[in-house]
Amino acid sequence: MLEHLKNRIAFIGQTQKRPFIAVSYAQSIDGCIASRKKEPIRLSGPKSMQFTHQLRTCFDAILVGIGTVLTDNPRLDSRLADGRNPQPIVLDTRLRTPVNAALVRRTDKKCWIICGDEGESVQSHRPFNSGAAVLPCKIDDQGRIDLAALIKLLSEKQISSVMVEGGARVITSFINRQLIDQFIITISPKLLGGLPVVDQRGIGIKPYLPMNQIDYQRLGDDMILWAVPEWNSG
Repeated sequence: MLEHLKNRIAFIGQTQKRPFIAVSYAQSIDGCIASRKKEPIRLSGPKSMQFTHQLRTCFDAILVGIGTVLTDNPRLDSRLADGRNPQPIVLDTRLRTPVNAALVRRTDKKCWIICGDEGESVQSHRPFNSGAAVLPCKIDDQGRIDLAALIKLLSEKQISSVMVEGGARVITSFINRQLIDQFIITISPKLLGGLPVVDQRGIGIKPYLPMNQIDYQRLGDDMILWAVPEWNSG
């Protein structure tokens, strides 16, 4: 599966001249990625967690929203697998990333913090100078990072593939802009009763989003679902 993924990444880069975008996350069997109180919770078992780290080595960059940083304080590296660490990226319109966040403290890769392009916000980035690069980007009419502008920015920085790991608002935004080439979902045999992966307040799928090229892997007790969205159907 990983070799097939690498081939698709190369194909998209050559034919569409933009980064290949995969969304990858772990969810419970009732479709939740976090508890109702947004407390950190590990859904992936040891084998699927190692797989996720291996998957990260296939991508130039790994992207999360500020909510994930504030809740989970992730490192976004591939320490459980052999291979390169992807470039960490945080969508943080108002620069709320803590200066002591794990991503900012990393010494191997300087985190890219994507903020709004308003002059006042950009001027407030000084605390990150030693551990992160702050990159201003156009915002959309909802006050969020404009994903089309983001894709252009990443292309200019020679990023050919991006692994989006969350959270719900970020994933929903990529769905609504039809920017996803691949879903890679770890399904954990747990009932969580928490927050769903799709932000119901912002979803724009009508009436549903069908998938094709379906494949499954079992890793320990978890199931890995591979699926390609059919944007022109439904």
